[in-house]
Amino acid sequence: MINRVSDLLPASVQMTGGNQQASAGDSFAKVLGNALDKTANLEIQSAVMGEQLAAGQGADLHSVMIASEKASLAVQLTVQVRNKAVEAYQEIMRMQM
Repeated sequence: MINRVSDLLPASVQMTGGNQQASAGDSFAKVLGNALDKTANLEIQSAVMGEQLAAGQGADLHSVMIASEKASLAVQLTVQVRNKAVEAYQEIMRMQM
């Protein structure tokens, strides 16, 4: 059975979030800003869990690795979106009028 890609991504990585839907009034900048905030939060959560593991506090290795991979994938997605936006801008700038 083939699943949609959006079903495979955790809600924290999806651009519109788990229960939130992007409405027609939301600007691209607002949606992008929310996605960047979620990415930053995933990185912070991963760092905190790593510090807790190193200090011998409640975090287990399995949870820390999952948080780390989520943060890594979110950063990779963010970089690819940025690259596509820059490519689109450059293509528009090369257009002749």
